[in-house]
Amino acid sequence: MNHTPQEYKSRLNEIYKLSSILINDNVEKQNSLNDILKAACTLLNLELGVICLIKDNKYTFNEYYSLSNQIFDKNESIDVKNTLCDETLKKDALLAINNIANSDYSKNFSHQKNNVNCYIGTPIKYNDGEVGTLNFSSTKPKEKEFSVADIDLVHYLGQWVSHYLDRQYYKDSLYNKNLELEKLNIELEKKNDDLENIMEEKNQLLQILVHDLKSPLSNIKMLSYLFQEFATNEESEELIGIFNKSLEYVFHLIEQMETLNSVENFPLNVYIEEFNLDGFIKETVKSFSSIAEAKSIKIFYTAKSKEEIIKTDLNFLKRVLYNVISNAVKFSPFQKNINVDLEFVKNNFLIKIKDEGPGISEEDQKKLFDKFNKLRNKPTNNESSSGLGLFIVKELLKNLKGQIDVESVVDLGTTFIITLPKSLIDKT
Repeated sequence: MNHTPQEYKSRLNEIYKLSSILINDNVEKQNSLNDILKAACTLLNLELGVICLIKDNKYTFNEYYSLSNQIFDKNESIDVKNTLCDETLKKDALLAINNIANSDYSKNFSHQKNNVNCYIGTPIKYNDGEVGTLNFSSTKPKEKEFSVADIDLVHYLGQWVSHYLDRQYYKDSLYNKNLELEKLNIELEKKNDDLENIMEEKNQLLQILVHDLKSPLSNIKMLSYLFQEFATNEESEELIGIFNKSLEYVFHLIEQMETLNSVENFPLNVYIEEFNLDGFIKETVKSFSSIAEAKSIKIFYTAKSKEEIIKTDLNFLKRVLYNVISNAVKFSPFQKNINVDLEFVKNNFLIKIKDEGPGISEEDQKKLFDKFNKLRNKPTNNESSSGLGLFIVKELLKNLKGQIDVESVVDLGTTFIITLPKSLIDKT
């Protein structure tokens, strides 16, 4: 897409504005939805943005933004039949019409009765079957057809809204689960047999939390597509490619975490392959360069072993290293160093990750690898922390016949030591 310098600057400012809304911790507030619709209307140059929910052929406004300050009753339901939203749901795909009068939808109710002359909308789906649309419209036709960037924007905002509504549903579900747990805890004092039911409830809570992680990642994915149109040279295209590649791995990690709930009862399937551990660690460390630079942290890697070939599960090890190094970056203050060392001792590889953070107290070390642990130390740059990372590491290392140990002194930093057999085949 070609833009004048002024249009380029204006569009970029709006994308940055939309980006800040989507990644803000307060995005749960309802007025944030209005801000998102407002920013999108500005990017699309359209008058009205609506998130509507549809049930039993009735259309209700979940949230809307109107450039003309038009007011809609969110409690009122209207018949969805013969509307453009109805056509969007029938198509089950994004519908974009720049001039309705010159289209197959010229006799549509929305055009003839409500003077809608331009429309772009996409289906939203949430809560295992609930549907609606995210749509933008205007009383004036659009001179040119919607661009690829416009279509990508609406498509990925639709995905984001779907995740948002899912998140609200699961939060309500989580609240109800907590109420049920309270009742079960009271009964537990009288009946020890209820313990198994409580554990099942806790597993459901973990599943909800893992599902909740998808929402911020979907924000990032959508933004990466928005910024693709600003790739003006080979270098910027390469950077976006590296970003998207890393992002795909994060989504893969979340998908794998969803299976973690069954680890305690069913062993994960281990896929053993032979690869160069030295090169593998170098690439893993390199993937943290941009995250570390944001906090002026330097990560140094040193191979102290001539032995480099390992036979183990590459994906499991990738998740183990990602979680441990990610923790080191999160809990390290600005302008500190992180050292990653590879050693080979008695037919075992030792991977040491040493940071210069606040250290971990002996009391916190006792619960460091517990699920949903609550420690005194907090991330130093408002990074998110689920309390699951090191628990996942411990469980995955069990499948790799390895272990993780910690050495830490308060105010002097922490060292995590990962021990792995050279060949998992010899251990099975």
